[in-house]
Amino acid sequence: MYQVLFKINKFYRQKYFCSNFFPNFAVYTPKLHLVMTISKMWKNFGVAPLFTLLFTLLVSCASHRGAVPETFPFKFSDPNPHQLAGAKKYGIEPLEDRSELDRVKHRLKHVEECEYYAVDPLTHSVPYLTPEAAKLLKDIGKRFQKKLKQHKMGKHKIIVTSVLRTKDDVRKLMKVNSNAVSNSAHCRATTFDLSYRRFKHVEGAQANAAQMKYLLGEVLSELREKGRCSVIYETKQTCLHITVRQ
Repeated sequence: MYQVLFKINKFYRQKYFCSNFFPNFAVYTPKLHLVMTISKMWKNFGVAPLFTLLFTLLVSCASHRGAVPETFPFKFSDPNPHQLAGAKKYGIEPLEDRSELDRVKHRLKHVEECEYYAVDPLTHSVPYLTPEAAKLLKDIGKRFQKKLKQHKMGKHKIIVTSVLRTKDDVRKLMKVNSNAVSNSAHCRATTFDLSYRRFKHVEGAQANAAQMKYLLGEVLSELREKGRCSVIYETKQTCLHITVRQ
């Protein structure tokens, strides 16, 4: 009898009930098949096995409701002029080259790997941000790790791929990166890029990259709604371009 219950349970879980392909946990129940199954269960096995099956289905479906989607529904397309407005308000004046960095270092925070984020080797930028931007970066990392923990996923760090650029850095970058613009918010120390394809594994199980991308998008969406940042989703550079707004 329990073998029959197991087969019916497996059949309905796979074909009619639980689906991992729908981000918001879609549940599809064909009424005819459900009624036929209940009728057969009632007739052949009685009430107890029927309730056992229904309980098993409810528990198994509920276990999928908290699954993290592997899609990315967030539309981050704050235009560059919008980002520049915040950068000019909260940032520094653009530096001509790195020789001018010393005169503004006292106003900036040094960005280096910490508990909440890692930093890529920087070729066209230097690791400095305004205090407000540095706090935003740290908060993103903390919120991201909190979400990983809530979903019982292994600990990972977000990865910073670009930070403050001088005008000279921008000119060099424009030769190899078509997304780079001369009037960049990166020149104001208010802007940083985060990879959405790579995350640094720290401990626990290696998490799914697509799911971590979704959680990072969720964090940025929440902070953006609170007016703390502007965000651009860059496809060629596979990064999120983020500018502080407070």
